[in-house]
Amino acid sequence: MAVSVILGPRLQTVASFVPEGANLGDIGTDHAYLPISLYEAQQIAKAVAVDVHEGPYQSALAAVKGRSLEAVIDVRFGDGLMPLEVGEVNVLTLAGMGGRTMLEIFSARPDILRGISDLIVQPQGAEGALRLTLLKEGWLLKTERLVEEEERIYIVMAFSKVEGWKMNELLKMEQSWSQRLRPVLEEEQLPESDYQNLVHKLVWHFGPLILEERPNLLNEQFDEYRGRLLRQIQQMKKSKSTEIATKIREVSLTLVLVEGMRQWQ
Repeated sequence: MAVSVILGPRLQTVASFVPEGANLGDIGTDHAYLPISLYEAQQIAKAVAVDVHEGPYQSALAAVKGRSLEAVIDVRFGDGLMPLEVGEVNVLTLAGMGGRTMLEIFSARPDILRGISDLIVQPQGAEGALRLTLLKEGWLLKTERLVEEEERIYIVMAFSKVEGWKMNELLKMEQSWSQRLRPVLEEEQLPESDYQNLVHKLVWHFGPLILEERPNLLNEQFDEYRGRLLRQIQQMKKSKSTEIATKIREVSLTLVLVEGMRQWQ
């Protein structure tokens, strides 16, 4: 079968993590290009493509119908996992939405999640909260990868119920970073709990596996995050709040830690 859809780097990465033969649920499907590409590449058996917005839903319907794939890709209108039936999909993909939105979608249908073996997510924000919540709920982190598209860096994560890194194993990586970075703030009179909290937030924001593997895009991600922190400090300096000095100090210390992470070899 000729492949009629060319995915960008972000969705290509998501697609690469989908297990062969999956019954896929693609949530927030947009034009349904991901399930179309996967089916045409004979990587999945079938798919349910869901979108909550009328425009993307109609675009997905047209894309699937135009390729005569209605029998294998079922396009449905609805919010998150609500249009799905229990047991009809065993793999979920969610891309291009906030991490907290993803968690809300999952919590609304625990009955669907019980039948899911693999979860591939590409969050835009709240990456740390998404990682930690899924791990606490028993998911294993198989892999995570940085990808660049249109001069922006994205993170794609793959979780599984049967293989991958457990929470306690990843927490050991966090402890290693805590030890490595301690000299960076050696001269600061910072309570131990505050120091640990700063390291914790950074490790889970960037991703423990990403930090260990140190892909080429990581330095760009560090630079992007540093720029965000610097802009945050400039904005805070305009405030007249009496509590702002404490917040500026916290962000400034975070900047120092990020630079320490960047220089670590």
